[in-house]
Amino acid sequence: MQNIKIMIIRKLNLLILMSCLFFPVQCVTKINQNESNKLAIAPNDTINESYPSNIDKRLIGKWFIPHLADINITFYINGTFVYNDFNRRTEEMEVLRGTFKLEGNKLILKYSDRPHQTLNFTKGKGVDDNYYITKGKNYYFVKSDVDK
Repeated sequence: MQNIKIMIIRKLNLLILMSCLFFPVQCVTKINQNESNKLAIAPNDTINESYPSNIDKRLIGKWFIPHLADINITFYINGTFVYNDFNRRTEEMEVLRGTFKLEGNKLILKYSDRPHQTLNFTKGKGVDDNYYITKGKNYYFVKSDVDK
């Protein structure tokens, strides 16, 4: 009976892993041992997320341009990003990928197919506790309330 439970849990983990590979979301899976020493799968919200020391957790998630939500950047805990942008030259949407690094308030996007881009990562002024990703005064991203 115990072997069947372990086999089922392993198959569930494999299924979760496969879904993570084919769908563009971040998945967290962890097997815990509870008091009775039985294997249990912990839901995502019960797992403490640990961030690498070089990743600022305030960046992780989806950022968009207000009133142009189709243009957005999603930053992942592994230091990568996916940027859905509008290419003015081709007049089409494009998906850009790469890695990012935060140095002070400078957010550096290193694209896989073009030169890097430097943006600003700043906190709002006064009572505004929000963070913004900006380039100039008229080009800015705000963080989505929805994590994924």
